[in-house]
Amino acid sequence: MNYGNVYTSDCKLLTLRDIDIQLIDAAPQKVIPEMMTVHVKVENKVFKCVVHLKRNRTTIGAIDRKYGYEIFNVPAECDVNCFQGNAVVEFWYTREGSSLYIPRRRLHEETVSPLPSDLVVDIRSNSAKVLQITGGKGNSLALLASLNSATFSVPEGFIVTVNSYRKQLSSHIELQKAISLIDDICCGRVKGDLDYACRETVELFKSSNMSGEVEEAVKSQLRKYDSDMKCGWAVRSSAIGEDSDELSAAGQNDTFLGCQSIEKILDSILACWGSLYTYQSVKYRWQHGLPILSDMAVVIQRMVPADCAGVLFTCHPTTCNPLEMVVTSNFGLGETVVSGESDPDTFILKKTWDGKISASSTSSGLKNKVMKMSSDGVIEVSNIKDGQLSLSDKQVLLLGKVGIDLEEVFGNPRDIEWAFHEDKLHILQSRPITTLNTWSDYEFDHETDSPILTDHSVLTIANVKEVIPNGMTVLTETSVMKCVDSSIQRVAHQSYDPCSTTGIRPFIHHAMMDVVTTMHKNVAKDVQVSSLILDLAIFGHPVLDNKLNDILIQRNGITPPTIKLKEFLRAMKAVFQNKQTLKESVDACNRINLEELTKGSISTIYRKIAEALNELEIVAMCHSRTTTVSVFYQVVVINTLLEGQSQLSMDHYADFASILSSCEDVVSAEIPSYLKEISRTVQEHGLAEEFCRLQPDKSIEWLEEKCPEAYKQLINFLKKHGHRNLGEFEVIEKSWAEDPTQLIPMLQANARNDKRAQNAKMTVDEIVRNLKSPKSRITRYIVRYLINKIRVAVGVREQSKAEFIRTINKIRLGYRALAEQMVHHGILPSADLIYHLTFYELGEIINERNPVLIARAVRRQKLYPKWKHLRFPELIYGLPVPEDADDRKIAVFTDSDQVCKGTPVCTGIVRGRACVINSLDEIGQLQTGDILITYSTDIGWSPYFPMLSGLVTELGGLVSHGAVVAREYGLPCIVGVKDATCCFKTGDFVILNGHIGQIGKG
Repeated sequence: MNYGNVYTSDCKLLTLRDIDIQLIDAAPQKVIPEMMTVHVKVENKVFKCVVHLKRNRTTIGAIDRKYGYEIFNVPAECDVNCFQGNAVVEFWYTREGSSLYIPRRRLHEETVSPLPSDLVVDIRSNSAKVLQITGGKGNSLALLASLNSATFSVPEGFIVTVNSYRKQLSSHIELQKAISLIDDICCGRVKGDLDYACRETVELFKSSNMSGEVEEAVKSQLRKYDSDMKCGWAVRSSAIGEDSDELSAAGQNDTFLGCQSIEKILDSILACWGSLYTYQSVKYRWQHGLPILSDMAVVIQRMVPADCAGVLFTCHPTTCNPLEMVVTSNFGLGETVVSGESDPDTFILKKTWDGKISASSTSSGLKNKVMKMSSDGVIEVSNIKDGQLSLSDKQVLLLGKVGIDLEEVFGNPRDIEWAFHEDKLHILQSRPITTLNTWSDYEFDHETDSPILTDHSVLTIANVKEVIPNGMTVLTETSVMKCVDSSIQRVAHQSYDPCSTTGIRPFIHHAMMDVVTTMHKNVAKDVQVSSLILDLAIFGHPVLDNKLNDILIQRNGITPPTIKLKEFLRAMKAVFQNKQTLKESVDACNRINLEELTKGSISTIYRKIAEALNELEIVAMCHSRTTTVSVFYQVVVINTLLEGQSQLSMDHYADFASILSSCEDVVSAEIPSYLKEISRTVQEHGLAEEFCRLQPDKSIEWLEEKCPEAYKQLINFLKKHGHRNLGEFEVIEKSWAEDPTQLIPMLQANARNDKRAQNAKMTVDEIVRNLKSPKSRITRYIVRYLINKIRVAVGVREQSKAEFIRTINKIRLGYRALAEQMVHHGILPSADLIYHLTFYELGEIINERNPVLIARAVRRQKLYPKWKHLRFPELIYGLPVPEDADDRKIAVFTDSDQVCKGTPVCTGIVRGRACVINSLDEIGQLQTGDILITYSTDIGWSPYFPMLSGLVTELGGLVSHGAVVAREYGLPCIVGVKDATCCFKTGDFVILNGHIGQIGKG
């Protein structure tokens, strides 16, 4: 039987083509062999699998005692092409029966069209099974009654359908206005006091006259039952959507017990309708994304004068153990158990997979409060049977058996309300246990993780933390980062598998890259200097060593020369098409019409965002190609400088830093220059002191009024760079155009401090003349030629990145418009919640409201601050583990000769005050002339570069943001300095040597 897949060590999913094992001969007569040898063929590969089975650890399972299948699960050790691993082997055998086991037919709601128009329906009628007119509680009672069980009974009664509720609304215009006002307030269409509006609406329902048709229908139905009203009736709300698989809505709407007159029943119906608009009920629906304007049926059911009553959970509600059932019980009515007003008896039952029940434990409760039926209705009495259990062993086991039956016919674990009267069991309610599928924090932490299948996995946060410095929202992960992953896969593997994430590997909502399958997918027997050069571009320092190289060989194998040639030709093709690639990026971005993207219906905006994501994928692909070209030239230049040497020296680093410093048209460096001009304008008008005293939220208006020239410059800046921001790939973050006040602290910092002059760039001749490492004139000649190429390549990469960010910002604004519309229509309780839904979930909610997904988004929103501030090591072997900030060792220098080392990306020596900052929130510490020491930088840090005299980052490579802008300003800069933010503190005086890549106190 040739079917299945093979997931290879280089993360490719291949279809099985052939296998040489016959299942019928593998283990006949249930005799499991000690060893099996299997050859599996996939495409052009064959895997030899030698499996050593651990027969003494076999587990056996069966679908049914007589029919179906029997399964033998056997753990095993296996050798796959001589690599050791573990396996589980399953053997399936048919049972002895001649026919298949057919399970009982499940209960389900009736689906009819058109819907019945009845105002009231008997619980035992077929119409009562129509959920749309009887609500959750009424529908489940109707399904229970349809079983006609000999083991239990369902008290007689009827349901006042949603048709009656609608009839009541249509005859009272004041009620329609009142509930419309509540809907408008919730959705933000009008401002108002929601609590007050709810109270007024509830009172309006209670004081309104019941529709004559509805009143007559209720009275007529009551006359069909025994006229004895002594036992009384229970009047219970049955809203649409409650007691469903997704949502219980328990306790949100009212219940009235012991109604012993028609007038009391009619008043209770009005009160039940009104309870749909209590503040707690409205907030509950609003918070779960359910319609505020909902419908309600009302159940009128004969009460049982219970001797004891309570609740049965067919699956443990706390531990979610399916092998345990929990019964809680009290004397009298079960209301004291359901409401939690009394400490009940608790019985734990054990159940087996084949339906056997046994008692496990019993706990006697205080039962300090008991409710009983009386001639006056429901009364509260003290417990007169102190110390006595409310249930016998026989009754407990009967409840367990009934629970298993109901679990089978409904198809899920049940929360069952029951009562015993004169030893006869009555079932009062049966609903799904909605808490069983509630996710834990751990599940939310890891829901989008890329699977780590081996300890020989190597991930890194280098490079990606430049644009995604913090944890991501799931909307960013499943839309923007999906496009980034696609582009990396296509460039690295020349193919794309949408079911895997081998380009970007998310873990606890942090983006990482796979070193094995992307950066170092081409492997040599020994560590090559060309690979170390690649490390410099990405990490800022060499990371490839013998340990990592051995992993690469094991995972990828040594790359054949033919593959290397193909890679080289592919890179050359990208070089020749570099400017065309940039044009494709610009064209793809321009094809997204922002005005169209943010206009239209909810479904239209969602569809247009999906189309825009296709364009983003093209832009991401273009940026990956321009980055490839930029890195390609860097590798070529350093290889040229090496002149055949096998080791990189500090002279090579310094020479290459000088070459990169000459690169022009750097978009990132244009931003601080632009902002510096705005601050200078404020200074020239003599307004700097007043401007620096302003709060950011007042400053924009102040500039427009007091310094129109600077205001105009700011508007022009926002037109050109307003799409940029801190954490540019994250859609929850606001761009500068959305919130210009983000720029004010930067402008104020520039206005209150003296500015560093931007260093004049050296000419190509000056750079070549000052190179230290080349020994031959030919090398200098080649370098002169390559400088012109690399300058263009770096500039093109920066421009393609700007287009990338511009495209993301358009999609960001599309999400803003979509969120606003969804709140306006009551689909989302708040606009910010959209970022905590996956792109797929967003589509699901737009098509059909789903309270489970809303609840999921709320949980993610609460956990996001924790995810956001996690930090991971630069290089990660095996399973990623966040760093504990308290465990990071702080190095204290006792000797001024002790230094931290990194990779120099811009030369120069400077001594100054250290300013250690981990996030932009701490930027107020920065002073003019400081040497900034930080974890990493992105575009949000750009405006502060004119104030600096030097820069040190823990993360970063030759093309990182900090390196690019530092070179533009001629700032001595070293990157890849491990634990730099721990080794120094703000106020230390340090010496930064950009020639040899080190920083120390002094």
